[in-house]
Amino acid sequence: MSLLPAQILALMPSGIKAFIEGSSRRDLLRKVDTCLLVFDNQVAQIETGAVIEFHTTPGPIDYGRLALACKALLGGADARECSILLLVPPSLCIATHQKLAGITSDSVVSALLLQSDSMLPANEHPVTLAINPKATDLSEEPIAIWMRSETMAEIFAAFAQQDLFIAAIKPRVLNLESSGARYLDKDASTLTVVESNQNVVQKWLQTNQADLEQAEFLQQWQDALTDDDKVEQIELSSIEHYLELTDKFSNQDYSFFPQGALQARRQVEKGRKLMVAAAAVAAALFLSSIPFFVQSIQFRSLAATLEAQRELSFEARQDQAIVVSFESELGPINDFPDQRVREAMFNLQNALSPNRLSSLEITDGSINIQGTSAEPQAILQQLEQDPMFTEVAFSRATNNDRYNIGLRLSTVNFDAYLVRYFPEQ
Repeated sequence: MSLLPAQILALMPSGIKAFIEGSSRRDLLRKVDTCLLVFDNQVAQIETGAVIEFHTTPGPIDYGRLALACKALLGGADARECSILLLVPPSLCIATHQKLAGITSDSVVSALLLQSDSMLPANEHPVTLAINPKATDLSEEPIAIWMRSETMAEIFAAFAQQDLFIAAIKPRVLNLESSGARYLDKDASTLTVVESNQNVVQKWLQTNQADLEQAEFLQQWQDALTDDDKVEQIELSSIEHYLELTDKFSNQDYSFFPQGALQARRQVEKGRKLMVAAAAVAAALFLSSIPFFVQSIQFRSLAATLEAQRELSFEARQDQAIVVSFESELGPINDFPDQRVREAMFNLQNALSPNRLSSLEITDGSINIQGTSAEPQAILQQLEQDPMFTEVAFSRATNNDRYNIGLRLSTVNFDAYLVRYFPEQ
């Protein structure tokens, strides 16, 4: 099974893992607009109770026909704006029990992923895990639910062809109130018994109805169900039974998220982070220039440049798709030399005070200052001793007490930046 990416993510510290995932799963669930429940050849919209049939044949569900039926149920073109939680037959899932004594809730996911090959030896396909991390607090042998990643991708792709967005997939029998009751899901092909309490699955039994025609299997099934006769059992043998009891907020940790949905959510988050970063950079530049507006017209020019940058960032916010498509070309922006303008201005002020500064120019890390002083040479020496400046020299001969000094910021190398990103210039 190809589980390496999920295993690496699960083994990371919780803080790093949360940063990488960007809370995509919680965001997808929070933004769900509607729940659609599949039962045999019917699909229902939970919010309205509307039911529609779709043509199916014995065997696996035809997800293309299911998607067409869902689009019709949601009103055709109006469905494009919907984010869907799809409630599927429990037969699409596999449940495993694994003894995890001493494993904390923070480590349960990584522990199960590391043992997935031994728990599912007959499965050669990539699978996705769903479990409430708090399951180990209630049992040393928690129940994990697995679904084939290929099945999730097929569902997402079929619905995407109809312009429908599947945000999450969940077994329908886990979309019921988690109160400790026993639910018996009975459709045309499969029987599934589930108990959950405090949003943690505590029992999951499943069998094909055809197997119960054999007396031995039937006896084993009945024995498994009579281990606790005091538990209330609720049979769910039709789509109407589900419409009466469904609760989309229960057992949310047992939701499965197609990679297509996660990637779409992460692209939105990435665009949002870029906008915040652009706004922060613009604000920092603006604040750093405030103390020097009163000294020269050049600082007003800097304010105009800042305003232009803010307009550029606004344009980027207006079209996130363009920002995302050009993310591979953000190197020139990310590596743009930091001229540390504010720090440079304070260092210049310390060197020049109390002498008068009449002109200041900053271009690509080069600074040219003009002013008057009784001791221009002393100013030159003081600037040479400041590690922030280099190549300090009189750019013109002094005239009485007037001076013209050129210097460069030692931390800025615009030539190297241009060679790397703009060699043609």
